[in-house]
Amino acid sequence: MTELLVDTRPQRAHSVESNDLADGVVLYDSSSEVAHHLNPVATLVWELCDGRTVGDIVDAVAEVLEIPTAEAQSVVNETYGQLNTSRLLV
Repeated sequence: MTELLVDTRPQRAHSVESNDLADGVVLYDSSSEVAHHLNPVATLVWELCDGRTVGDIVDAVAEVLEIPTAEAQSVVNETYGQLNTSRLLV
């Protein structure tokens, strides 16, 4: 997967409802009628996809998870790819 540009501003799709669980969230996409269970790390990335830049998301993930920026970049890229493929982001 190609790396995201740091100034990209991913946002959650409006057709997706979020329900908190003890181990992450369940997202329900009403447009496709599909539910998705996110683990806590994917939930963090999902919640940060609110219009802020990918660079800001990477920085926040690195801080919250207490991991190096390069590792946070990898986490964000992989999670973004999965969320985007599932059409949960716009």
